[in-house]
Amino acid sequence: MNVVYCVTANYIEKIKPSIKSLRYFNPKAKIYLVTEADSCDIEDVEVIDIRGQQWFNPSDVNYNNPYTYIGLLKVCYAELLPCDKVIHLDADTIVNGSLKEMYDTDLKGKWFGMVEEKNGRYHPFGEKYYNAGVFVLNLKQMRKDSIQQKMVDYLNSKWQPYCEQDAFNKYGIEEDKIVEIDTKWNENAITGFTDYPMIVHYCAIGDWWTNRYMTRHEYLDKWR
Repeated sequence: MNVVYCVTANYIEKIKPSIKSLRYFNPKAKIYLVTEADSCDIEDVEVIDIRGQQWFNPSDVNYNNPYTYIGLLKVCYAELLPCDKVIHLDADTIVNGSLKEMYDTDLKGKWFGMVEEKNGRYHPFGEKYYNAGVFVLNLKQMRKDSIQQKMVDYLNSKWQPYCEQDAFNKYGIEEDKIVEIDTKWNENAITGFTDYPMIVHYCAIGDWWTNRYMTRHEYLDKWR
């Protein structure tokens, strides 16, 4: 099982609770970290150093977005990562069980296994919209279909309020390349709540790291 995080170097400390929870339930997972460094202080993590990356630069329209420019590099996983399939986890996630079922999702020649934002009102590409804070990617199929450059060009040509998530949705929906997966793999206020979340995602909570009054704070407290 391959899992990847993508964060700026100054955010590495905040992915540690997520990695601890991931390893507890998935001790054999291969973990990649896409970041602005060639090493980190987390053991058994393969660091992918993106300093000097050529896909996005400060003059590009989405580079200085409200989130972080490094998130744009999620559309480049097919080129950056030496594997054929991977689960992406945002920094603000806690794993609560085995991810084998999610990883083994039959993507049927499609690119992404994603959870729908059922409580969201943003639907620029059709009737549905999917969250890219947690999802599984078929990198082998993405390479075969040469989709990376299309997404890079799209993000460099037009401002998008949700940056790379919009790119994944645009091409995934237009090309019918998304397999919808259960909410338990990416539970948050926008996707909806479940009885037993396998991945808790604190998306849309700006102070998730310190806010003890947020929903599901006990999962973060356990591993922090």
